[in-house]
Amino acid sequence: MRRIALSLALLVTLTGCREGFFDPTPSGTKAPPGVELIGQNIRMLPGAADAIRVSFRPKDPSVRIRIERSSNTGRVIACPLRLIDDPIPAEASCLPDLPDGVREPLTLPDLGAVALVREGDPITIDLLLDYEEGGRTFDIRIPIVPVPPGVTTCKDNGCNPFFEVIPPRGGAFTATAEWASGDGKLELLAGRVRARSFSSTGIPYAIAATKTGLSPIQIQAELNSPAEYALALSNAGGVDLQTIQIHAAWP
Repeated sequence: MRRIALSLALLVTLTGCREGFFDPTPSGTKAPPGVELIGQNIRMLPGAADAIRVSFRPKDPSVRIRIERSSNTGRVIACPLRLIDDPIPAEASCLPDLPDGVREPLTLPDLGAVALVREGDPITIDLLLDYEEGGRTFDIRIPIVPVPPGVTTCKDNGCNPFFEVIPPRGGAFTATAEWASGDGKLELLAGRVRARSFSSTGIPYAIAATKTGLSPIQIQAELNSPAEYALALSNAGGVDLQTIQIHAAWP
């Protein structure tokens, strides 16, 4: 009898293992992979007309958003949108003030974009969007890329905005950028740009694609995994770049 009971228990255990007994998701299905869009050195101007807007493709109608800001005075209001061109909703539908360095959730049926509105003096922020992957294509709208104050101050992408998507993947990449006036440079850098590895090692980043000139600009490249890449937009002239729109498709 003991042998029979032991055999039955072993059979149940093996059946459970075969059916995903130790898998934390129902029926062994895996949760969609997470995606992070990271942007640094993004200048914010006050008012809804100059809001930072980002569209993305989440698997479910939620996103977690985190910022790090150059000043804690004033507010940064985060609002969920269905489409990037939707009007800014009432503040009751938004996060009234994003804290510094804390991931905060935003949800909305058919969520497809977020808007960040500044109240107070202009500031510079770093931005992170974290969501379950439905796609890795983004539209990014920022109000200004100022004329850089100096070569030394802005060395190693210290002033201009740049964007990364993680985890990195190999495949085809395309990006376009347009703005109101002035010369700009759009380039895709290969290397640890967020870690400022050029400053620490003296080894320049590889340039996967680059173009300089008047708006609009388009670049494309073939990415190699697991290399890290950053899409950087720089002011290459003597006037501020304004009303910037970036469209980028990562593999």
